[in-house]
Parts: sequence; C-alpha cells; structure tokens
Amino acid sequence: MRALKAILIVALAIVVAGFVSLTIAVVAPKEETAQEQSELDPFYTPPNPLPSTTPGTIIRSEPVTYFEDALTNVKVVRTLSVSRDPAGAAQVTGGLLFIPTAPTTGERPVVAYAHGTSGFGDACAPSRNPDSPMNMPFIQTMADQGWVVTATDYVGLGTPGDPYYLIADSEVEDVVNSVRVAQAFPGSQAGSKYVVMGHSQGGHSAIWTGALSEKLAPELELLGVTVSAPAAELAPLLDQQWSTLIGWVIGPDVLVSWPLVYPEINPADVLTDNGLGEYRDIAYKCIEAAGLTAQIQTAFGEQMFAKNPLTAPGFGDALVEQTPKPLPASMPMLMTQAVGDGVVLPNTNAKLQVDWCKAGSNLRVNWLGQLATGALGPAETHANTLLAAWPLETDWIQERFAGKPQTPNCAFIPPVAPAK
Repeated sequence: MRALKAILIVALAIVVAGFVSLTIAVVAPKEETAQEQSELDPFYTPPNPLPSTTPGTIIRSEPVTYFEDALTNVKVVRTLSVSRDPAGAAQVTGGLLFIPTAPTTGERPVVAYAHGTSGFGDACAPSRNPDSPMNMPFIQTMADQGWVVTATDYVGLGTPGDPYYLIADSEVEDVVNSVRVAQAFPGSQAGSKYVVMGHSQGGHSAIWTGALSEKLAPELELLGVTVSAPAAELAPLLDQQWSTLIGWVIGPDVLVSWPLVYPEINPADVLTDNGLGEYRDIAYKCIEAAGLTAQIQTAFGEQMFAKNPLTAPGFGDALVEQTPKPLPASMPMLMTQAVGDGVVLPNTNAKLQVDWCKAGSNLRVNWLGQLATGALGPAETHANTLLAAWPLETDWIQERFAGKPQTPNCAFIPPVAPAK
C-alpha cells in the first residue's frame, strides 16, 4: 500500500511539474504578445463604411520587417483588403505579399498560398504573427524564380467578423481575392496566371479553388493546384478523429464556424459538458496553445465530443457539401501525403486518390515515408509534410507556369488502404 501511495505521489509530482513548466512557457510571452497585437489593431480595423465593396480592393498596406533576416531581394508587405463571406457580403481580410525586387520586363506569375489551421485569435493570423508559418524556405525559392507569393489570413482571422473554417465558399473568395490584391499592389507586376498551394486546412481551400475559381474570378487563369496533407475527405477524417486528441484541437473550430452557415448544427447535440464549456475558448487559441489544452484534457481522460458528430442533425449533409469533388482533367493537381500523418490520416487521402483517379482527374500523388518527429509525434509529421513537400511542389509549379502538361500517376497503388 505504501509503495502504491509513493508511486501516486511521484506521478502527481511529475504531472504538476510538467503543467507548471508548460504554463510558464505559454504564459511568459503573453503580455508581450498582447502589446504587439494591440499596436496592430488600428491597421486591422476596417473603416466604416468600407471605401469599396469590390473584392480584392486594398484598403491599406504597410511593410513588414520581421522577415528581413530570412529573405533577400524580397519586399514583404501586409495588407488589409476586401473579400466576401459565404453570403456574398463584403468583409475584410489581412494578408501578406512577397514581391521580388529584381527587375522584370513582363508580368510576374503568382502563387496563392492557403495556410493550415492556425486558431481564431488575432495573434494566430499569419500576417499578425512574427513567427508566421509564412516564414518558410519556399518563399525565397519562389521569389528567386520571379514569382509573387500572396497569402490570405482568411476572413475573420485577425480582423473583425466571423471565421469560416473549412467553408469552401469563403475560403475560395479569400484565395482568389488575394491574387487580385497582388495585382492591385503598385509595382508588383503580378499577372493573371497563378497556381494555388495549400497545406492541411489550406489544402481544402486550394482544392476548392480549383473547382470554383473560374466562376468566382473568370479574369484570372488558374494553372493548377498543389496541396500537402489536405483536409479533403471530411467524413472519414471526422469519423476516425472525433474521439481523439485531434478532436479537441480541430473540433472547436468547426463548431464555431459551421453553425454560422448550417443553423441546424447545434454544438450542444454532440459535445460533453466539459467540451461545451471549453470549445469556444479553445477555438480562439492559437494552434500551439490549443494543442496544449488538448493534451491536458486527454491526459485527464476528458472527451470533447459525447458522440460521433456524423450521427447528429446537420453534420452529415454539411460534410458532404464541404467535401471537394474530383477536379476535372483540365485542372492538374499534385498531392503530397505522409504515411505517418496523425492529423490528416493517410487512409483518407488514399481514398481521394482512388476515387479521383476513377473519376478521370489529372492527379499526381507523392507519398512520403516516415518523417522526423519530435515531442508531438504523428502530429509533427503532419506539420513537417509541408517542409518535406515544398521542393517538389516548387518544381511542379515551375512546370505549370512553363505550360508543360501533367501526366497523372494513377497506376501507383496507395501504400495504405483507403478509408471506407
């Protein structure tokens, strides 16, 4: 009995010590971050009324300096511009532009980047974040090619208004309008030809852009879609992840956003009492803090969801509507997926590969083996997929801008069995 008591005391001490150190790590920079964000608020606060409701109109811009050590011969600016919500009403979104400074005689091709899940808090918006996920090596490589890179924050992230997480109509508006912003920025020489590149949630945005861009932005010419670990097959993904740690991280974002578009979806129908009390707070944390909360909750055996959301009113139809359909053969797509991804499970994108190839899509799939992982294990594999994929993606984008045709590799059998 004494031995058991001693073990429990030691275990509790380890847990408490771990939580204290994690709390210090998260809370220590909080005051500094709050001050930085407060100083940025005037930039991201739109005038009332808006000077224009035309999508892509730049309301204001300013240089960003925190990329100076990482980038050379690249001008970086943040923008506040006009986009639209799913109902078609004018909204504003922040974003970043990366413009090569080397002279050119013609129009520059554009890469529209769609970022992955970041959280809904102001500090989570990439253009407001000194540790932005846009601080990636592919930016320099693309600028060296003479391409403009444009990156939307998405409506409702870092700006007033509602966020629309995994809502196709809103995501595509933001992506195509980011290209319009690039064209409108003085001296960018951004042209009408572009490729969209996305990771995770941004993969969902990018694929839907491949489907809807011609309708929403007929003056632009989308040459292809490249995605890494895309959240595409939503039903099998949710069916496998709702009761896991990932349910604590991703579920809150869905449950804040989807009832805005699907009023029949009621979070109280699917959440535990604990989940119902926590989900909005978690949604407005940045992804790292949300992940920490998820680890703590699961360590104590807590569940976000009381039941599989697929069984609740509204969820099934919404998932079908927000899941992208196979792109036509005229729209080439490259997808990179790691077999060890613990967030976007590989069997879901194995299903995409099989289904889309049967439907005649012009799809190439690049399967990655085991990537280096750290403390976050398979979740880190998900994040590292973009870092592993971008050299191939950059090569692929160069071929699209050069007008080269793509040959699908549908004869390649996925290394994991497709989800049902």
